[in-house]
Amino acid sequence: MKIRLLVFVFLSLIFAGREALSDDKFKMELKPEGLYLDNLNTGLLQKIFEDFGYMSFIAEDFVIPPIMLESMPVDFDMVQPQSERNRLFIMIMAPLILKVNEEIIIERDEIEQLKKVLKEGKKLSQKQKERIEALATKYDIFTRMKDNEKYDIMLDRLLLKVDVVPPSLVIAVAAAESNWGTADEVKEGNALFKLKDWFTTEGIKPKDEPDDSYRIRPYPDLLSAVRDYVLKLNSDINFQHLWISRKQLRQHHQVVKGRITVYNMVVGSPLENYAGLLSYILTFYDLINIDMSELSGLSAIVEKK
Repeated sequence: MKIRLLVFVFLSLIFAGREALSDDKFKMELKPEGLYLDNLNTGLLQKIFEDFGYMSFIAEDFVIPPIMLESMPVDFDMVQPQSERNRLFIMIMAPLILKVNEEIIIERDEIEQLKKVLKEGKKLSQKQKERIEALATKYDIFTRMKDNEKYDIMLDRLLLKVDVVPPSLVIAVAAAESNWGTADEVKEGNALFKLKDWFTTEGIKPKDEPDDSYRIRPYPDLLSAVRDYVLKLNSDINFQHLWISRKQLRQHHQVVKGRITVYNMVVGSPLENYAGLLSYILTFYDLINIDMSELSGLSAIVEKK
């Protein structure tokens, strides 16, 4: 199966033109969870999308192929018209956020299993306790309780925080903060969300910014940027209304959609009418389709091809 998939990609490169093949910076890596690409131009990206049947983020079967870009195409800001560039941006972002949500589900399943141990009156092993402590640190959870009561409280709070986020919401934020992937911070350090680190000289110094007390946090790849922003949504107390809305939707077996949660986004950006801007992006591009989608497996891609 891997050989067949690699043949498809290789043929895509051939059809995309000799210039793409001659670029020794181009990167292609096949991993169990998807196909990772880097240092490619937009023409090559579109051809690869086409070859794998990824023509739109609005799909009848609500399945999106796991094609992961590590950085934006080198010529992305030159794509015209802007509507086409925006469409490609959404298609690039969709697999990344769906991948992060898959990772969160794995974490949540682990937390539920740990909670089950306590419900059954069993003792947690030292390894299990250390895992709960690590997750609590990750998601900024603290309690002064001791023993099983301590871990019971931690697990309850983790179940509130560790859950999927609406892909449409994350994509809309990335679009607003990065000017649809064309901001200098994205080119320099994959900083889609322009998260700030204060009182440091490490990171990306914003241009034309008199305030020298912060830097924009850089990332090795786009997926890392998405992971970090989703962690912020799931750990920062300013987004507790998002957690509560999500919990209520889960209790009623409803899909968590960006349109429902977008008005919880009243903090986190200097942009004016932030929630309104995100709502406009969500509605105009009908991003609810991604909220209802999932990643396909590699085998599904091969069979489709």
